[in-house]
Amino acid sequence: MKGLRISAGLIVAAVLSAAALAVLPPLLLGIGTLWFITPPLGLFAAAAILLRKNALLMVATILAVLAVSIAGVLHPMRLSPSQERKLTATGYFLKGQTFFLRGDYSQALSSYTESEKAGFRHPWVAFQRAYCYNFLGRSQNAYEIFARLMRDTLLGSLETVHINYALSALKSGNYKQGEQAFWQALNYNLQPGYCYYQLGIYYRLRNDQIKAEEMMRKAHRLCYERSETSSILGSIAESRMDYVRAEEFYRRSLRESPENLTVYVKLGSLLFRRGRLSDAKQVLLEGVRISEWIPINFRVYAMLLNNLGFVYAEEGQLAKAIPAFKQAIRVDPAFMDSYDNLAYIYIENKRFSDAVIVLRRALEVDPGYRPARRVLDQLLGVPEAGQPQ
Repeated sequence: MKGLRISAGLIVAAVLSAAALAVLPPLLLGIGTLWFITPPLGLFAAAAILLRKNALLMVATILAVLAVSIAGVLHPMRLSPSQERKLTATGYFLKGQTFFLRGDYSQALSSYTESEKAGFRHPWVAFQRAYCYNFLGRSQNAYEIFARLMRDTLLGSLETVHINYALSALKSGNYKQGEQAFWQALNYNLQPGYCYYQLGIYYRLRNDQIKAEEMMRKAHRLCYERSETSSILGSIAESRMDYVRAEEFYRRSLRESPENLTVYVKLGSLLFRRGRLSDAKQVLLEGVRISEWIPINFRVYAMLLNNLGFVYAEEGQLAKAIPAFKQAIRVDPAFMDSYDNLAYIYIENKRFSDAVIVLRRALEVDPGYRPARRVLDQLLGVPEAGQPQ
């Protein structure tokens, strides 16, 4: 399929599924006829996984079940408890592969765990579990498994194990191990663009902006996530108050990917703070326009509308500012800044009852939101805690 990118993890899943489907049924059941049936079905399942075709994978699984069932009728036999456990373990593993292909990592993890409990203990099952932990944000669990796999003489040298070990180490707070693993991966020339990018993120979090900038520049030269690396370079320049360079990086990021909505927020905010209201409005309006025809990130869309409302308010265009804030609230009711700004506009224009309505709605969404509670109490004349009654 043209344009389809096949990851190392997907190849591993395909190989394991093909092997399990082709070899395990005839071996476990001892039915020679299955050697003529299950290997082609295994190859069929591998092709379905590589092409990301859930329907074809289900067809291969159903055909395998039918073949085993028919063979069992034609060649009746009693399975030993050990064989039953192995067959159950294989079933859980194949079920996990199906969930993994569908992106349901929670169910996939549960199936892989049941497979291991049933006796299917293999390093690649552990790898799949760790992969799921990474997707589910359980980085410490992933790190512990990948650390064990790194000590495996067969698997430790594989690129996908090494890279995932490094990433899970950083995300789980094992910074020294993760940093060393990424530098070692660079020495082995394993996905250098990705490694430089992750190291850049790490150094930025550690507030080492010089190293972060160096890593992001190298990642950009290797064409890895060019728009995102440009955006991060812009943020680094902005933190140094080098606003000219920051704007250059942000605009380069948008040229590289006009759909990177977060950059419209960053650039619009920068231009607003620099007093360039017209330029800021133009950038934010373009971001809002694009948000209407691409898959929406609701929080970023709300931020664009909120900032646009702020620009309109600064220009004195209340007839446009108020609808912008209201739309931001509709898009993402949990983005509290929009309530604050809308209430502030109402208060500035003596529309106190409208401000009370907005603040009460904010507290319905987040009863513990203290800024809204404080302003609402002031409007209603409720004394703050510790003040004379």
